[in-house]
Amino acid sequence: MAKVFTITEGLENMGALKTGGQGSVYKARRTGEIITAVKLLPTPIYSESEQDKNFISFQNEVKKLKKVNEEPNPNVVKILNYGVTDSGSFPFIEMEFIEGPDLEELLKAPNEPLFTIKETLRLAEHLSHALAHCHKVDVKHGDIKSNNVKYNRHTGNYVLLDFGLAVMSDEQRRTSLRHAGAIEFMAPEQSEGQLLFQTDVYGFGVILFELLAGQVPFPLKDGSESARNMVMLAHLETTPPDLKELRRQNLPDAWSADKKEKELQVPEWLLSLIYRCLRKKPEERFANGNELYNFIVSSSVGVQRAEILSDHNPWQYQAEKLLKEKQQLQQQLAQKDAELQRLRSQPVLEGPERIPGQDDYQGNRKKNTAWIVAFLVTLLVASGLAYALIASSKEEKKPQQKAETPVTAIQPPRQTSPMGVYRVTAAKTYFHNKPEPSTRRNAFLSKGDPITALDEQAGFVYTEFTNSRGQTSKGWLRLDNLQTQDEWDAQKLQEQNRPPTQEEVRTQLTMATGYLRTNQLEEALTIYNFLTPFDVPEALYQAGNLALQAKNGTINCTEGLRMVNRASDLGYLPAKRTLGVLHLFAENPAWLQINGYNQCVYNKDIGKARQLLTQAANGGDTTARQLLDELNLSNPPE
Repeated sequence: MAKVFTITEGLENMGALKTGGQGSVYKARRTGEIITAVKLLPTPIYSESEQDKNFISFQNEVKKLKKVNEEPNPNVVKILNYGVTDSGSFPFIEMEFIEGPDLEELLKAPNEPLFTIKETLRLAEHLSHALAHCHKVDVKHGDIKSNNVKYNRHTGNYVLLDFGLAVMSDEQRRTSLRHAGAIEFMAPEQSEGQLLFQTDVYGFGVILFELLAGQVPFPLKDGSESARNMVMLAHLETTPPDLKELRRQNLPDAWSADKKEKELQVPEWLLSLIYRCLRKKPEERFANGNELYNFIVSSSVGVQRAEILSDHNPWQYQAEKLLKEKQQLQQQLAQKDAELQRLRSQPVLEGPERIPGQDDYQGNRKKNTAWIVAFLVTLLVASGLAYALIASSKEEKKPQQKAETPVTAIQPPRQTSPMGVYRVTAAKTYFHNKPEPSTRRNAFLSKGDPITALDEQAGFVYTEFTNSRGQTSKGWLRLDNLQTQDEWDAQKLQEQNRPPTQEEVRTQLTMATGYLRTNQLEEALTIYNFLTPFDVPEALYQAGNLALQAKNGTINCTEGLRMVNRASDLGYLPAKRTLGVLHLFAENPAWLQINGYNQCVYNKDIGKARQLLTQAANGGDTTARQLLDELNLSNPPE
């Protein structure tokens, strides 16, 4: 094997590119002007012999890794060399140097904080193609994250980098990920050091979620160990938040209203794919990169063709659309004629036994058929016109001035004094410039938004609504999409008097988790406080735990502790873990203050702490297991 690093003869060290838990990447220059990237792994190899298990493991994994380049792939970085450094005896992998930004850089200012749907689909196809190529030769990447995917500015391709984890042993991988891995992108099984094809699929899902939502599903608040544990627990236990809602919140202000409306139309198949990638159990995700890639290609091919035609050849796109509509109408006409032939073959009854509606049908048949034929002829003429325009545009292209769309002024109210307060009951209710359906605009309000009505005309009410960003929309809303505040309150009270279904509980908890992730505590607590009377364990725990951290002003310390204990009695593992930790660190004011529990008083009880942590660990709580191991080392059980 080649030896590098100092870096060695024929390979010049040009400085570090990045450093992480899986090693460091250096920019290097081979003899001449060939620039490469060198990945140094953190575990030294002291002997290149069969007696050194690290060397044998590294050599075996590199043999598999070399298979990746046996068949070139434009979306996978080329691996050029591997070996052990002259100084320090660190194993290394030498790869081609990709000129261009990584995804993490593309999501930072001055760039936009999220991708367009079109560019996300392009990235999804490139990255899944890379995973399919690697998995086909039995190579698992293990570290799929934003800064391991680069945009090659010379080829326009997205490229998968850094196979450092792929050549580590299970123990090395487990240690590396626990202390320095990108916790926001780690699959649940990685907490135990497992590396599966589905592990890469999970990281793929996190990347797509980040590109569309503007943030990862479970963001890391800071670099502390407790924050990392909370993110890892979220990967293990918490349902990912609402991607479309996060996207709506994070759309760039610089985008026009039309573009925002278009960019909120994320394809349902793409949302389904992302949430399937993020499932907790590996067997419920896509089995490997090949299955993932095939699903993306088959789902997006129709969408991409429509976009290509509409962007580059709108006349052809319109002509194909008209031709398709013509074919559909021809099929409908054939069905209609077949039905008429069937009716003609039946005997027409006379006298008192006349079939009701028979004469009416015979009288209108010619009119209906004539209407369809006329419409069909119109479509055929439109199709011919479209194709003629295509042909003429190829011969001569003349610049045309786009006609301005007339803007209809908003009809003001007859009065400006409030008439009443309403709530939106529809999923979306659109603003209109006049109390007429034909004047609808793109701006809309969502279900539950409160408005003050200033005028009412023709089934519409006029309002002026200011959102949380200080933006004001004025116009007319359909009255049948609204409900008075009194009616809204009465309906909510009626709903509160019945116990929620399991599906409603899951939906509410998912919403509350999303609110917590965006620091909307008041909204989250509204949900938790509503669910606590129904003995929902997660709601009891969250409401009580937030009270212990002085973030739930409606509950005191005693009630908060009672609720967390109740959640623990119901078998909720995070409650057992939290209580165990509080019993363990009850007399450690520094720990209590750092973690926000210094507003209440707790009883130190090592035995109780060990019991609760053991229950949580036996239930699969990996953080509780780590704490229990540390506790048993410092305070061995008698």
